[in-house]
Amino acid sequence: MPLYLKENIKYVGTFAIWELTESEEELLQLRPLSEEENKEFSSLKNSKRKKEWLTNRILLEHLVGKNFSIDYLPDGKPLLLKPKLFLSISHSENFVVVFISKNREIGIDIEKNRKDIGLLKHKFLLDEELQIIDNSDIQLLHIYWGAKEAMYKMYSSYHPLFTEHLSLSCIDNQKGTAIGRIEIENFKQTVNVIFKQIEDNMLVYCFED
Repeated sequence: MPLYLKENIKYVGTFAIWELTESEEELLQLRPLSEEENKEFSSLKNSKRKKEWLTNRILLEHLVGKNFSIDYLPDGKPLLLKPKLFLSISHSENFVVVFISKNREIGIDIEKNRKDIGLLKHKFLLDEELQIIDNSDIQLLHIYWGAKEAMYKMYSSYHPLFTEHLSLSCIDNQKGTAIGRIEIENFKQTVNVIFKQIEDNMLVYCFED
């Protein structure tokens, strides 16, 4: 399928979403690989991972053109070296999303909605959040989960724990906005959070002021 959605966030950056319906062979036709890229691609064993890897690069080509270079930090955080941009990537069962910014830390997450998310809330909510969020509020739980995933990607070098260092407040369902915060040791930072449904997926992205 062609590009599903491309959205510019004023003064922040741009994200693009691809609905993953193609075969590996079809994706390779859309994104011919260089010799160096082919070595990395061939080292991937999982078919789904290969398709996600290819789609990441198809989306980046849409956003920055063919001439780009990606590297990864030891914790797995992706870096766009050429052109030099902040980068965040996420995958769900059937969507791939790439988010870039010239001037600030960003994070993005897309998750397929799941009815049993309430059974997992102890893995990503603070104690005080557990007290006020009901298992039946599936959308709210996905907002918390997605926001904390996105914030973790922004600040992975600090190794924050979802249940201790990341929080969410001021959630406005009508506007699709919230405020995220990380507090770990001597580091504190507040971020803007935007969320929206993409079919049966929750998309959440974060950015610094």
